[in-house]
Amino acid sequence: MDKLDAELRRLHLSPAEPPASGGQALCLGFRRAADWESVAALWHAAQAELDLPAPAMSIDGEGYRLWFSLAERVADETARRFIDGLIRRYLAELPDARLHIDFAASPPPAELIPDERWAAFIDPGLGSMFAADPWLDMAPNRNQQADLLAALRSIRPAELSHALDRMLAQTSPAAAPVALETLSLSGPFTHPRDFLLAVMNDPQAGSLARIEAAKALLPYFEKAR
Repeated sequence: MDKLDAELRRLHLSPAEPPASGGQALCLGFRRAADWESVAALWHAAQAELDLPAPAMSIDGEGYRLWFSLAERVADETARRFIDGLIRRYLAELPDARLHIDFAASPPPAELIPDERWAAFIDPGLGSMFAADPWLDMAPNRNQQADLLAALRSIRPAELSHALDRMLAQTSPAAAPVALETLSLSGPFTHPRDFLLAVMNDPQAGSLARIEAAKALLPYFEKAR
């Protein structure tokens, strides 16, 4: 086992680590490198607002990934509640299709076949450099990859509980205006209810916009009862 393998196992990122080992890693991916500002904002907020240790950051050929290491394995429901809370609180402006969640992802470094490019962990302070080309042209040095992970640690159970409570207690921000050109609405609409239904079911709309549309529709369906 080399230095990188040891760090991956310490942070529960190693795919070879058995589920019974006690730890767990949650991966939140951003499918577009152009969403770098959202990646950076979440990376900072996890530490500054939720008091969590910094997640690892990587590039995967398409965009970025944040890796949240948990010191103790949690139920799938809790893991999903944590990631969903991050998305609702900090990434509501991003359409669901531009994010992906993976609780069993294999960590970098890894060659991106057939592109002859590499996925790798990166220094978050240099993350903006990969906003156009989210990959490395050659295999990263394994010792340098290990050094990037060496300063990180896993989220303790009390820290995870605190973060969940903070996200639950925080008031949701006001819904940002949604540009109609970002929605795949066929229209025209003769009734506000029809428009709200279209927004709620539009995969191009952000999660927050769809939630707000659903809330606005409630009176219509209450009357129908």
